Amino acid sequence: MGNGGSQLADFIKGRFMFVEEYCATNHLDPAKTVNAIKEECARLADSPEKRAFLEERMFGGTILASSVLPDWVDILLLTAMSRVLRGPSAPLSTSTSRFPCLAYEAGRFNARRQADTVFKVLYARTPLDWLKRTFPVIIQKCFGDKAAERIKVTEAGAGRVSIEMDNRNLESASPVECSTIIGYIHGALEKLGAGDVLVAHPQCGVAEDRAPSLCIFNVEWTSPEKRP
Repeated sequence: MGNGGSQLADFIKGRFMFVEEYCATNHLDPAKTVNAIKEECARLADSPEKRAFLEERMFGGTILASSVLPDWVDILLLTAMSRVLRGPSAPLSTSTSRFPCLAYEAGRFNARRQADTVFKVLYARTPLDWLKRTFPVIIQKCFGDKAAERIKVTEAGAGRVSIEMDNRNLESASPVECSTIIGYIHGALEKLGAGDVLVAHPQCGVAEDRAPSLCIFNVEWTSPEKRP
């Protein structure tokens, strides 16, 4: 999504850290796994220029948090990660946190990690305040002004909000990216102490089988002070 904001690079670094953790948990060889992901990325790339970028910058260079990366990198990497780690028939996206896909898990992982690192100052808030004030800031830092200015957060009762995002004109908007958003929101609220978090995506405005429309995310949680 957006115009390749600098913080997108930290998300990409987080993807590789997620792979490391996944390998450790599932007793996989990290080097072999990353190499398989690299090969799958090369197969998915649809131009010599993209393949050269992947070889020289993504897998052959150093990604700094300040690096500016093109938006297509993230969805391509997530797709390659899913095919290598979960298999070619594994679902690439989800519409609810009840049924996690790999993109969701990678988003959840990054939220927890960034809450202690690059976005730590933005996490000294309640879950509701984070959704209304911090979430749009993070979208802006990662995906640009156009993405952030189209976010509308509406309270729908205690511990319930609806988030409306207009992703229709954003370059890399896709159900895969929406799945990372589901995971990111889930992980962020968990870091803030919320319980019983549920994130649903009943309307995906960039799904290939539907006419372009707004993306809707419904979020429910139990406030920290109400948890047993």
